Amino acid sequence: MITLMDFQERALNGPVKKPDDFDMELAMKIREIVAKYEIESNFEELVVDDKTADAVFNAGVALLSELGVYQMDTQRVIEFSKEEVLEVANAYKADPRTAVFGKGADVMEIPYRTCDDTKAPILNSGPPAVAQQEWFSAYVQSFAQEESVAGMGILPGLASLDGIACKAGTLSEFHVVRWEQERIREVLEKVGRPGLNLGLLATASEMSSIFATLQPGMREPYNTQIGVHIMPEMKIDWAALLKAQFCRDRGINPWQSSMSLIGGLCRNAADVAVTMVANGLAQLSYGQGPTCSFFPNHLDGSWGTPQSIWAFSAAARASERNIKVPTGSCVCGSPWRTPVALMQAAAVAAAYSNSGLAYSWISGHTGLEARLIGEMMAVTVNMDKAKASELSLKILARVDEMKKDMNSMDAVPFPEVYDIETVKPKPEYEASLMKIKDELAGMGFPY
Repeated sequence: MITLMDFQERALNGPVKKPDDFDMELAMKIREIVAKYEIESNFEELVVDDKTADAVFNAGVALLSELGVYQMDTQRVIEFSKEEVLEVANAYKADPRTAVFGKGADVMEIPYRTCDDTKAPILNSGPPAVAQQEWFSAYVQSFAQEESVAGMGILPGLASLDGIACKAGTLSEFHVVRWEQERIREVLEKVGRPGLNLGLLATASEMSSIFATLQPGMREPYNTQIGVHIMPEMKIDWAALLKAQFCRDRGINPWQSSMSLIGGLCRNAADVAVTMVANGLAQLSYGQGPTCSFFPNHLDGSWGTPQSIWAFSAAARASERNIKVPTGSCVCGSPWRTPVALMQAAAVAAAYSNSGLAYSWISGHTGLEARLIGEMMAVTVNMDKAKASELSLKILARVDEMKKDMNSMDAVPFPEVYDIETVKPKPEYEASLMKIKDELAGMGFPY
């Protein structure tokens, strides 16, 4: 495997290239490689077949070895040989990992999973996005109190605290992070789950705040992941490599998450699937962590479409067959905290559970939604793949109908659907989600 100091040498001595020139080369190279490997997306078959999955893997290896990764700080290309890329894949494939998080009664294991597994994906799902100070704790508790939530892959962040804006690289960043960790610890003690995984350390983005946050009583190796991302498309900086080294030294499982955007430098779902595999392999080469997430979305930030579902399935199945790393993603919909979002999540669950998904790190935007989405993933495992695709498409068609009748596509604030004092879902909200569950059963969802 390539050492981190090898990465430094390549970042300092690789070919010089302007960012726009690298972007143009990527855009042209991905088109060339997708055509060479005859990869065509089929949105009538959202669960990708073996032949396509293998072609996507081989194309991802070719993209990484022929293009490399762009180091933004040095404006040089970190180059890989095909043999080095295959060495990374084969090392994982020969020894499939099981990621372990949490401690005591709250230990969570995330094993490698195949598309035919009868085990359900792990519900490692927490409350995502920005929260308000007034309901931060209730939002976290809504997930932590759900028994089916095995861990929280992500937690919310505050934009400001007591009127002080959270600014990266300043004292206010750590000030806000400390407050968040204190409230999280209180919630875990309250619900009797002190050893629960807390996932990605999100608000602390600068190295100084990350280092300061890793201390007893706040964040520790058993409950934390630190992002070592390659950014879309195929770009990295020194911080990612420094964080990878820090994770290795401290025994922290790094957060490896491969993202790509449909409609940008990658034109379509096929381009995105191949680029995510290349991105993921590069992250595994230096992060060397036990899990990797694939998260395709559109330029407008949307996901849960036939295009993004196909792209995930192609990348996940490529990984399942040729890398064997536990693969994660998000199983949710939009607008947040609405019935239509749960309906959309059902379409995603049917396809992802049958594409080798091992864990979901966002499963809706309330604890109740996470519980229901966990049920969806559990009941759709090991379906006939054609039937899973058919069901997913049927649900997506219903989602389109529902969205046409909506007056607003804005997210519903958490306090409108949960009582933040009792931390229970409001009756009308819970009833609206149960109605969706009943409608899904009538559409053939295998409850």
